Amino acid sequence: MRAQTPRADVTIHERQIACLPEMDRLRAADETLSAATPDLIAAILEEAARFAHEQLDPLNAIGDREGCWIEEGRVKTPSRHGEVWTAFAQGGWTSIDLPEVHGGQGLPLLLALAAQEIFDRSCPAFGMLVVPARSAVRLIEAYGDETVRSNWVPHLIAGTWAATICISEPGAGSDVQRVRTIARQDDAGNWTVNGEKCWISFGDHDLSDRIGHCVLARTQGAKGLSLFLVPDHIDGVRNGVAVRRLEEKLGLHLSPTCALGFEDSTAWLLGEEGRGLAQMFVMITNMRLSVGAMGLGIAAGAADVARSYAQERRQGGPVNAPPVVIGDHADVQRQLLKMTADVDLLRGLLYTIAAHADLSRVDKDAPLRAASADLVGWLLPIVKTLGGEIAFNVSSDAIQVLGGAGYTKEWPVEQALRDARVLAVFEGTTGMQGLDLLHRRLWRDGGSGLKIFTDLARKDMEKCGPGAAEALEALAVLEHAAAALMAMRDRSAAAEAGATPFLALASELALGWIAARNVVIQGEDPASARLRSTAGFFLRGIATRARALHNDAIRGEMLSDTYADIRWAN
Repeated sequence: MRAQTPRADVTIHERQIACLPEMDRLRAADETLSAATPDLIAAILEEAARFAHEQLDPLNAIGDREGCWIEEGRVKTPSRHGEVWTAFAQGGWTSIDLPEVHGGQGLPLLLALAAQEIFDRSCPAFGMLVVPARSAVRLIEAYGDETVRSNWVPHLIAGTWAATICISEPGAGSDVQRVRTIARQDDAGNWTVNGEKCWISFGDHDLSDRIGHCVLARTQGAKGLSLFLVPDHIDGVRNGVAVRRLEEKLGLHLSPTCALGFEDSTAWLLGEEGRGLAQMFVMITNMRLSVGAMGLGIAAGAADVARSYAQERRQGGPVNAPPVVIGDHADVQRQLLKMTADVDLLRGLLYTIAAHADLSRVDKDAPLRAASADLVGWLLPIVKTLGGEIAFNVSSDAIQVLGGAGYTKEWPVEQALRDARVLAVFEGTTGMQGLDLLHRRLWRDGGSGLKIFTDLARKDMEKCGPGAAEALEALAVLEHAAAALMAMRDRSAAAEAGATPFLALASELALGWIAARNVVIQGEDPASARLRSTAGFFLRGIATRARALHNDAIRGEMLSDTYADIRWAN
């Protein structure tokens, strides 16, 4: 029988939310958001932990073992998945941060992401159905006409209907300019879509009554791509959406990844013709934040398994005495401390970005709204990347702590490693996130988000005690690297070669900012001892790490000269 991931201890989540400086601004800015009192937050997170432990932990093992399959042209999901999904939707978990006007709860985004972390630590593949639906609500709210909004949004919020995002095609993954799916309009103004899409999470399944596919396609009358909502059926009749195949994957077996064909499928245009890619960023932004939450959930679960195991497994010590628990060994303590620090700091960063995402919508001060939007733009590729990297690295370190046991299916950390690997790939690979930070956030925006970030980080770092000097030195290293890359704009290939190391440097400083905040905000409260300890551990050596990443970021100009020497080497 496989060991379960320990039930989430939500006190650390509550502490990090309660001490978030932005919470007072959120409550003051919006009456609905002010309903997120500490008592309500505690109740929601505790119930999320109960549901995850009782329902999702058992489903996770079943889903990983059984996977999904195609039967008579439709995708079938494993046993118990349907009843768990129904209980999840009826419990209101699909609607935490969605608009009240259509049946949502209107609570802060950070609370939805906190709940997602708890669910994803138990069964990350389960959440692959939740996130596109929540994202589609934002998209349809922004760009659907009144008929589409009134028909689709309440069902998506209730969890009775589902949604997908259909961008990639064979031969046109992240290179969306090569998309070949075509949308045509007849004389009556009706649209039909024809084409092939791939890598569609929950592209088909038996869990909801209807699936709406958000599809990027070309039209005759526009230069750019357009965005369409394509239902899987209309009035009970299939709408020309065919499942071509299911992908055989390393992990996330409970989540069916489909290749879909669209054959004269009736569609509704969302927003403006030719503006689909820009409009879809409403959806992509939410999904990239959710990748951060998913990675955090996987990492938190793996770290808890490792800590629990280290307090039970006995090995070593004096030969004339009983063996000691491995948690007494210094090297194991080092590994556990690093894992816990990464989890605590990523959680703090995720909550901070989520708070500013809400503030960019509701703050009554226009300049503050704009500043929050710029900060979110800067931090979004960072939190997406960190979610994938920390999930994989913590899962790998957890296997190391468990030793041979961790490599077996008796423990959940080997599955965590498999499930985590894709997070650095989907919703934009790490390299794409680096290019986004360089091209859009540094060059196009002139580093406005970076400037807001460094101003906020500097204020906290100046007050963080013994770690202040080193943290400020690391921040200066980030600013120097940014200036160097700005100066390389006319040599874009050289700058692009340093984009991923620059992203890693920016990520290091983002976590450093949260560490400084934790030192300053948590004070001497005994309940915050863990957060202060992990913050201090992370800040020690941050300048040295930053300098190494800085050197990688600015030596890209060597690439084009040296790559030719090895390209065809045997």
